[in-house]
Order: sequence, then C-alpha cells, then structure tokens
Amino acid sequence: MRVFVTGATGFIGSAVVKELIGAGHQVLGLSRSSSVVPRAASEVAALALAACGVNVSIVRLPQVHDPYKQGLITYCIVIVREKGFSAYVADGLNRWPAAHVLDTARLYRLALEKREAGAIYHAVAEEGVSVREIAESIGRGMKIPVKSISSEEAPAYFGWMAMFADRNVPASSAQTQERLGWHPTGPELIHDLDQARYLELAKSAI
Repeated sequence: MRVFVTGATGFIGSAVVKELIGAGHQVLGLSRSSSVVPRAASEVAALALAACGVNVSIVRLPQVHDPYKQGLITYCIVIVREKGFSAYVADGLNRWPAAHVLDTARLYRLALEKREAGAIYHAVAEEGVSVREIAESIGRGMKIPVKSISSEEAPAYFGWMAMFADRNVPASSAQTQERLGWHPTGPELIHDLDQARYLELAKSAI
C-alpha cells in the first residue's frame, strides 16, 4: 500500500514510518513545521473528512515514551530541573495512561491495514501510571528531592502544565486490542524513565 504520513520526522511519525516500511508499505513523508497545532484540531478535521466519505480512523495517544522522550513528562523534566525538586500534587495517585513508541507505531499500521472508517482507537498499553511514581522516578534519575505540593502551589511550580498535573485520566485499550489484534509488548513507562537520558530529554523539550 502507498501511504502518506504527515509529521514523518517527528517522535511518533518516524517510528510509524519505520513500522510501515518494515511491513512492506511504500511511504511518502511530510515533515512538520515549527508551528503548533492543538491535537484536538486534528481529530475534528478527521471527523469532518469522515463525514465527507473519506475513510478515516483516529488514534488517541497517551504518554508515548522511550528512554529519550515521554510525552508531557518531557516538559515536566525541564520544570523539575529549573525548580530543583520533583513534585506531584496532593497524594499523587492520579494516573496517566502510557504506551511505548514502537507499540504505538504498530497500532497505526494495524489501523491503516484494517481500514475501518470512523474507527477510534486508544493507543494505551498501561491504563494508568500514578503521577507520584513518575515524580519519584524522575527524582531518582536526577538525584533530587521528591515532594508533594498542594493544588494551590501547582500553578507556580508547573506553569502551563498545572492543568494536567492533578488530572486523573486512566484509559483502556481493551476494545482496540480486540478489534486490531494489537498487544503491546514494549517497556513500561517507569522502566523507560528509570533508563532516561536526562540531558537529551531536557533538550528535546526545547
């Protein structure tokens, strides 16, 4: 199959391209510009195309990770470096879903090959990793203190990330796995964080 991939040089896009080529597809890639487009906008655009009869599927992403990058967590690491300690809000038991980048790339390929118009898939390997676990792993890796802060203190510490810091957003991929035969096998988020290259992580968020 001939496949056009936007954002082909990005973190997830580059893994998707390798997955597709490895499966025998022909890939034409478009590199992304430096402008920022909200993720929600791409889903709205996809649904509009689906309403016009275009065969479109949507993949909803969690914290996609490897030892070099971990979604929003990469930006948290920059904040942690600036503040000198790794923080979580209240008890830190709110959870974020996660998936390894290679598992995510495989899901994109399976969704493409399935070609189920209007389908929505969840690229979730771990239904939820507590933010406290994440903060503790960062603290271990950077050898700095880890502590709880109040919700009132969160904006001063996290800045624009405060809106996500105490959000509890566990998600399931049970239906996705059943429909696509997708079974994540990659390392878990905390494993990759414990193996993280923190200098490279700080640079990748800039």
